[in-house]
Amino acid sequence: MSAPWLRLPWQELVQAQRQQQLSHAHCIPWQPALGTDVFIDAFIALLLCQQPSGKACGTCKSCLLYKAHTHPDYHQVDVAEGKTTIGVDAIRALTEALQGTATQQGNKVAWIQHADRMTVAAANALLKTLEEPTANTYLILSPERTSQLLPTLRSRMRLHRFSAPALPDLQAWLEHQLQQPLSKAQQQLMQRYAQAPYTALAKVQAGNDDSVAELELLLQVLAGQGSWPLLTKSNWLNYLDASAKLLQELIRVSQRLPEQRLNYPELQQQLTSLLGVKGYSVSQLNQWLHLCYTLRQQTEQQPGLNGPLLLQQQWLLWT
Repeated sequence: MSAPWLRLPWQELVQAQRQQQLSHAHCIPWQPALGTDVFIDAFIALLLCQQPSGKACGTCKSCLLYKAHTHPDYHQVDVAEGKTTIGVDAIRALTEALQGTATQQGNKVAWIQHADRMTVAAANALLKTLEEPTANTYLILSPERTSQLLPTLRSRMRLHRFSAPALPDLQAWLEHQLQQPLSKAQQQLMQRYAQAPYTALAKVQAGNDDSVAELELLLQVLAGQGSWPLLTKSNWLNYLDASAKLLQELIRVSQRLPEQRLNYPELQQQLTSLLGVKGYSVSQLNQWLHLCYTLRQQTEQQPGLNGPLLLQQQWLLWT
C-alpha cells in the first residue's frame, strides 16, 4: 500500500487474514480523495487471490479473472443508472448469488458501493446474510456517510476509519510521487487540499487550481463589482464547493490566523477588505457554511431538488 496513511489499516487486515480472524463483513467508507477506492480494490483482490502474501499475487488464475472483470465469485452492486437508491431486488439477487459454492474454490466477495443509498427494505434483506453468512463469503459496504446505514447493519460489520496524513507526511508522499521537491505554489495547493491527498496530487500535477477563479468571481460580486454567475446543472456544484471554501477562508481570516494556515493566502487582502465592509461575524459565516453542507446532503438524497435555485437563494443571504 503506497499511501502511508493507508498502511496501518492495510497491515491490520493482512494480519487478521493470516491469523484466520478476518471479519466476514467490512464497512469501508467511500472516500476516493483519501484513497479508499484504491484500498477497496486491493482488499477485494487480496480476498480473491489463490496465493496471497501480504497482497494479491496478481498472477494466479483468480487474480487474472479479477483484473479482466470476469471473476465469477465477485459481485458488485451499485445504484443503477437512472435510479437514486439501491432497491431490494438488487440485494435479493446478490444474496441468492452468494448462497452457492465458489466456482474458483476460493472466497466469494461482494462489494456494495454507495451502500448508504440502500432502501430500508434492501438493508433488511441484506441483514440475514450479515447474520448468517455462507462459508468463505466476504461483504464490503462502502457508504459515503456511514451514519446513514441502519444501526443493525453497522453493528454486524467491522467499521474502518481513515484519517488524512499530517502535512509533513503528505509533502513527503507528494514529492515521492512527483520525484522532485514541491515549489512554494505547490505547497500552497497541498495545504489547500490537505484533507484530500489524492485531490492534492491531481492539483499539484495539473499545476493550477481552477477553484481560485470561482472564489475570485464570488468575491467580486460581494464587493459590488459584478453579478452572480449563471448557475446550470453542470456547474452549480462547483460553485457550491467554491461557496463553502470562500466561507471557510473568511472564517480563517476573521479569526486572524497566520498566513501559513490560510488556504488562499493570495486572497487575504481582498478577504480582509470584504470583512471590513460587510461586517460578517464568525457565527454568521458558520451558519452559512452549514447551509452549504446541508444543501449538498439534501441534493444527494433528493436528486429532484433544484440545486441551482437553492444555491442562489443562499447567496442572497450574503448580500
